[in-house]
Amino acid sequence: MQLKDIATNLIKFNRIATLLGVGIAVSIGIPALAAVSRTNVKPNTSNSSRYITGGTEDNGRNTLYICSTKVDGEYTPGKYYPPNQRCYVAWGGKEYSYTSPIRFYITNSWTWGNFPGYIVGNNLAGGTENNGKNTLYFCRAKVDGEYTPGKYYPPNKTYYVPWGGREYQYKKNFQILFVN
Repeated sequence: MQLKDIATNLIKFNRIATLLGVGIAVSIGIPALAAVSRTNVKPNTSNSSRYITGGTEDNGRNTLYICSTKVDGEYTPGKYYPPNQRCYVAWGGKEYSYTSPIRFYITNSWTWGNFPGYIVGNNLAGGTENNGKNTLYFCRAKVDGEYTPGKYYPPNKTYYVPWGGREYQYKKNFQILFVN
């Protein structure tokens, strides 16, 4: 076996061991080892600093949080708008809103990275699947001058944002959520 092959196998093993460790930590309830944890508790004035923010709306008056909700039986990333306590998702050309079930996401260290620029698979925050068994990732783009969160679908390299009753699509000029 060549040195290159040994290095490649070691990298693969380290990735698998890390994913396995995080999976075990999450399954036994040790969120400190997991990159992102989720909760069903809604952000409010006393706990909102724990949640991942995705942007603002209403000229900066309202913070938008990343969320996911069940659409067609599977969780889909979207934006949570606190004034009406709804998770909005882009789906099939439209914007849909849901009051339950809603998942919220918490992490200690995260950043939004420009796309393109980061390689998909390197510490991306996501994990929800669509019917094609492709992972959907949390993203955001500027809509009407303010960042709005939505979902990134890797097979067609497109970001979808729910806004104003419609689904908007971006192939560039958007950001993906990364866990540091």
